[in-house]
Amino acid sequence: MNIRPSLKRYFLLAIMLGGIVTIAAMAYVGYQAYFSGIDFSMSEAMRRSAYQVQVADGQPQQVHGFTVATRWQDLPASIQSHLDEHALREEKLLKYVEGNPLFSRPSAGYFVIKLQQGDSERYVSSEFLNPPGAAPRPKELPEFIYIFAIALAAICAFSLVPILLLKKIATPVERLTAWARNLGQDELAKPAPDFHYQELNGLAHIVRASLQSVQESVEREKRFLGYASHELRTPIAVIRSNAELLKKMIDNGLPVARQQEVLARIERASLTMTDLTETLLWLNRHADKKLPSGRFALDRLIEQLRNELAYLLAGKQIDVSICCEPTELDLPEGLCRIVITNLIRNAFQHTQSGSVAIKLAGYQLEIINSNALAEESQHELGFGLGLELTERLIARQGWKYINQETDSGCHVQIDFRPSCASWPSGKFAE
Repeated sequence: MNIRPSLKRYFLLAIMLGGIVTIAAMAYVGYQAYFSGIDFSMSEAMRRSAYQVQVADGQPQQVHGFTVATRWQDLPASIQSHLDEHALREEKLLKYVEGNPLFSRPSAGYFVIKLQQGDSERYVSSEFLNPPGAAPRPKELPEFIYIFAIALAAICAFSLVPILLLKKIATPVERLTAWARNLGQDELAKPAPDFHYQELNGLAHIVRASLQSVQESVEREKRFLGYASHELRTPIAVIRSNAELLKKMIDNGLPVARQQEVLARIERASLTMTDLTETLLWLNRHADKKLPSGRFALDRLIEQLRNELAYLLAGKQIDVSICCEPTELDLPEGLCRIVITNLIRNAFQHTQSGSVAIKLAGYQLEIINSNALAEESQHELGFGLGLELTERLIARQGWKYINQETDSGCHVQIDFRPSCASWPSGKFAE
């Protein structure tokens, strides 16, 4: 069975394993210290008893239950039979215990120590055993068993700590996971909820900011595609219509000069497409750098755009009047082309019969469309994608822009000077 890695299981296993190993090690140290303490107590008692009486060879003495002798062979036979003289080291307790003290009290025990004080040598021994026929002792747990019982209780108690801790941490993490999984466009507009811990709140803000960035990128791409498809319609229509016209002129053998004029219109339309694409990419990417500016004749650009959009007037009874003063300005030509194209296209599209007036005075452009029939005016007017793009571009440049609805159409005013605070008096204000 394939078990998927889990931080929850890993954390719980690591904490519990570390705690169990630590507690088991401490229990083992306590177990060793228990028996070391017994041996130390026995050794000290033997040392105190070794020189309390005079002992001669062959004459061992009993002191406080210990047998004191000057030679190994003078010790009790049970000591000699259960312990090896050659394993005896000076000042070291030698012992033999019958039975397993881990689970029950020993049935017998034999102890001996060899001491040296100057030229005097002493052997001190002790033994304990259950005498035959003696009443059995009450069954009691050995003292060191309590060490293991306490260790086991500590392990159980310690196991609860990581479980409770993990539950305390896992709940906010699971909430964060569920929130991130269900994070949609509506939730992105709302602030991130509180997940109790500062680190989780920070992670939630990072997730939200990342998804917002992705969402904004997607929206920018959608806008770019919408703007591109909208803005490229006019130059594509110009290229197609003039390409068909040029083909007919070639087939009919018309003069080269007239063919050159048509070809020039196709080239201008292709350059327009290039400028449109660069401007839309600039707007879509929120570039900090400004679009390149150049000095050009704004009045001739307006006349050119009016001619390119003339196909929108086919089948309509519209009187188009242009009153443009000769004007050369230092502005981004591609951006101005998009703005003015959209304004003129909007006026042509939303006028079925009536008039469209285009006026230019210096930096100030005015476009007024008027429908002859009242029912064709307001209900047919719209702002659409083109005017949305226009407003965004104008706002980015800081130009003054006013789009007012009238009883019969729209009245658009634009001043190409950046951050224009007010409209000056004169022709444009009239």
